[in-house]
Amino acid sequence: MKKKLLIALLAGLVAVAAPVSCFAAEAADTTEEAQEITDEDGAEAEESASEESADEESDEKETASDKKEELKTVGEKKDGCITFKMKNATSKKITGLAIKTAEEADYPENMMTADDSFDLKEKKKVFFSKSENTAEKTAEEVDPSQKMYDLHITFEDQTTADVHNIALEDLGTLTIREKDGITYGTYKTKSTKEKKNTYSAEKAAADQAAADAAAAQVASQPVESYDSSNDYSYDYSDDSSYDDSSDYSYDNSGDDGGDGCLDDGLLN
Repeated sequence: MKKKLLIALLAGLVAVAAPVSCFAAEAADTTEEAQEITDEDGAEAEESASEESADEESDEKETASDKKEELKTVGEKKDGCITFKMKNATSKKITGLAIKTAEEADYPENMMTADDSFDLKEKKKVFFSKSENTAEKTAEEVDPSQKMYDLHITFEDQTTADVHNIALEDLGTLTIREKDGITYGTYKTKSTKEKKNTYSAEKAAADQAAADAAAAQVASQPVESYDSSNDYSYDYSDDSSYDDSSDYSYDNSGDDGGDGCLDDGLLN
């Protein structure tokens, strides 16, 4: 009797323990899956952070290298001039550079000498002196981050490109880049450490210019219209025309001496 009770008790314990074991196994699987997802997300975040860290480290090394190495210069260093570094990250040498404020209509002359150029990946220090008129207009300005400048760039193949709205007085290095045929600039502001990229603005301007050119071409096409100056009237002066001077009237002077009238007998 005791054996039967013991066996029944053991069977009951096994029956109760089985669901608990299954639940524990499922919980363990769920925990392991969640851990895998967390590990994957953590790996992606770590990889992204690593890439950003590598970029920042590269920039820092480059800046430190610039301080040790004397960079070649463009322009003349004068009192009050704007000083910044410019790097050529395009696929062509840069042979010309002109700078103006965003408000000015025309660019000044090329700052670079005939034998000078920005080679591929080369960085130079640029000294830009404002014109007298520009200097007078900006003398009272106190926030250089709000002052925008445009750059006109000439490449070795004589093609040109404009890069707009660059805060030259609030950056360390301006990098000139290209993508999809668009030349643009990237930099980090000194005041807010914000990264700037002008690609979207440059592409929008290029698309608008292309649309305007297409519209102008359509407008310049000649419109075919009826030429009312052409005389399509019949020319009666031709010799083969109808001669209305000929006399086709009936001749009453016949040889029979008749008067041209019907006899009274016929009428009767």
